[in-house]
Amino acid sequence: MDGKIALVLFAGPEMPCTLQHAFLFARDVAGRGGQACIVFEGNSPRWLPELADAEHALFRLFNTVKDEGLIAGVCRGCAQVHGVVETAEAMGLPLLADAYGHVSLALLAADGFEIVTL
Repeated sequence: MDGKIALVLFAGPEMPCTLQHAFLFARDVAGRGGQACIVFEGNSPRWLPELADAEHALFRLFNTVKDEGLIAGVCRGCAQVHGVVETAEAMGLPLLADAYGHVSLALLAADGFEIVTL
């Protein structure tokens, strides 16, 4: 596979399987030779404090995905709304704000990414 897929995650902790699937989908694409990235947008930055907890069920998978370079970043505006800017920074996640304080889908598309929202 030589495609590029950006998984824009909107769902927060109210939809736990969405986060896990975003991680698995990104790893699958990358594992098959494509490029994948995950963007935390909307309610999804609310996951960050939970994912920082080593006891959380997705802690290891999150860190694997992060170590594999599959997380593009976190929407700065949404991180501010949900009070997790410092958490994102402590996790070493870029804060993205190229579109009125939010993630720019136009930049992702211009870079050749197909955008999938979850």
